[in-house]
Amino acid sequence: MRPACAEAQGPAWSALSPEQKKILAPLQQDWDKFDAERRKRWINLAARYPSLPPDRQQRIQQRMREWASLTPEQRTQARERYKQLKQLPPEQHHELHQRWHEYQQLPEEQRQKLREGGTPAGAPAK
Repeated sequence: MRPACAEAQGPAWSALSPEQKKILAPLQQDWDKFDAERRKRWINLAARYPSLPPDRQQRIQQRMREWASLTPEQRTQARERYKQLKQLPPEQHHELHQRWHEYQQLPEEQRQKLREGGTPAGAPAK
């Protein structure tokens, strides 16, 4: 019989299927820290994952690895930014999404320059 607190947290990592473990592998170290709702969302994603296009699967894996590499402080900051973005009016949200998409299309060296506070060559200064 499992303890009540384990039931409230959702399935333990050891209770996941081999396919779920493979898909969710980047989250293994943090799985025990997730609440039941977060575990449920990840399990639901793992169920849909095989039917997703390969580029979407790749993006999900990359984002899980990036999240796993963040420090607790960086994760807190990311959650706060997410909450702020969700509160924006739809037109502002759309504009930010468009700017993010444009940023993602830039070559890595230009993105690095922007991260360092510069303007990439060939990009208009704002």
